[in-house]
Amino acid sequence: MATRKPPDTGNARPLTSDELAADGNSFEHAEKLPKDVQAALLLHQLDPFKVEMVNHKALRRYSGDPLDPVRSKWFGGSAKPRKAMLAGRFKNGVRYCGNDMQPLWVLGADGRRTYSDTRYPWGCVCKVNTSAGSGSGVIVGPRHVLTASHVVNWAASNGVNGSVDVHRAGGAVSMTTAITNVHAFTRVTGSIGWTEMDEDYAVLVTAARIGDIFGWFGTRTYNSSWDGDRYWFNIGYPGDVAGGSFPIYQDRRWLDEDAWDFGSGRAMETDADTFFGQSGGPMAAFWSNGPYVVAVVSSQSSSGERENFCAGGSDLPRLVRRALDRHP
Repeated sequence: MATRKPPDTGNARPLTSDELAADGNSFEHAEKLPKDVQAALLLHQLDPFKVEMVNHKALRRYSGDPLDPVRSKWFGGSAKPRKAMLAGRFKNGVRYCGNDMQPLWVLGADGRRTYSDTRYPWGCVCKVNTSAGSGSGVIVGPRHVLTASHVVNWAASNGVNGSVDVHRAGGAVSMTTAITNVHAFTRVTGSIGWTEMDEDYAVLVTAARIGDIFGWFGTRTYNSSWDGDRYWFNIGYPGDVAGGSFPIYQDRRWLDEDAWDFGSGRAMETDADTFFGQSGGPMAAFWSNGPYVVAVVSSQSSSGERENFCAGGSDLPRLVRRALDRHP
């Protein structure tokens, strides 16, 4: 009977750092990656996105009139999403009225519920991923996602990349696409000034035309005559619910615009329950032709009473129009 030869294990010990360095610490690929394998990879390589800042003068070229929503051709619709049965937190600073703000508070009984529903408009929810962490957003055009400015990583001037997950629900995601461009009015980082929160929004341009598949929300300017009325719903990805892996839905929320704020960017308080990761999620309501966003979730007060704030105003639809004009 032949004696079985032990396997060749090479060196009797692991390589040292010096030995690895002498070996070049890398190797060349043996073959070129086949096209079918490349197609199967999600975001094989992300290029840095381009930032396009806009000032007041340039933004006035665009109308603040409402931009209409568009329904999906392939997904049905519903007034409320289906509930989901459940089996990173990042934190950026915002300043408002001379106070440091932080996202975000849950106020009283938590009104948020997880959902998993790709019907319109609930399939338009987005999870935004950058090197700053993750936030929330919503599709507002053929390849346009509205989010909060502070969700974008403004710490680095170049070389920053990011992606958007369309309707991530647990381990499933309807679509993932790279961010190619970012349109913003203010780089909200916590160091701009005491009025920056009312301009805390940005429009992301994506590589894929996700809106053509899932449809999109309309955008319009908030009217202070709606203060205190419970028209509004919110969707997004809070880190304290299911680890930020399922979208949440809450409805019958109110907004209250600050009386002293007369600019084109407007801050407003809300009773929506919010937490880290929900920043950039839409505050929206249904009109006869579909849902419109009037503000995005921004921040919370860090002292005194617990208050949550959103950012809106006529600059919000103007910024969306500019992104649509520059990147149809």
